[in-house]
Amino acid sequence: MDKIDNNSVKGRVRAHEVWGESESSLIWTPKTEFSKNLVLYQWSQIVGKLLTSGDSRYRIGGLYLEFENVASPGSPVSVPTFDRTRDIAYYNSLSGSAVRDYLRVPLTAATTADEATESVLTFFARSSSSVGVHGKTFSDSVNSTIFGASLVAYVDSTDVTQDLLLSSYYFAVADQQQKLATSQVGLEWQLSLQ
Repeated sequence: MDKIDNNSVKGRVRAHEVWGESESSLIWTPKTEFSKNLVLYQWSQIVGKLLTSGDSRYRIGGLYLEFENVASPGSPVSVPTFDRTRDIAYYNSLSGSAVRDYLRVPLTAATTADEATESVLTFFARSSSSVGVHGKTFSDSVNSTIFGASLVAYVDSTDVTQDLLLSSYYFAVADQQQKLATSQVGLEWQLSLQ
């Protein structure tokens, strides 16, 4: 069978600063320009289940927000290299890091805009926890800096080992997002299906 041209699925991400107490009153302010992300091989498992069986467990449930607790505010984080084979094993490996972890955050909103030749899916999620999946503190007090993210299907919301990653992204050093005491970090993630 011929493979689908990888250009038929494209994505882009930008960071926001998010203020407010409740979902209905949040203010999202863009902090970066949109940048391209990498669509991973697991996207086919997610979409295949959705299109064939309609299994809603494979819909996008949220984002992983990867962070590092740096020595001082604004210190740059060096990003790892990765390719389309990335999966949950990478995030499991962060348990051995003294300074890196990730937040597993639910979507706050998702929209679809259909055009004649494409559909643009937009996902929104924001930081909301003070502790990463592996127990590291996420706070301005320890200079937590979000430097990467993944768009994820939560196949079982209570079992992170079943999560499937659709795409991943790392911020350029100048766009890495420091956790501030007064706000949360939000991401707007778009996928274009052509």
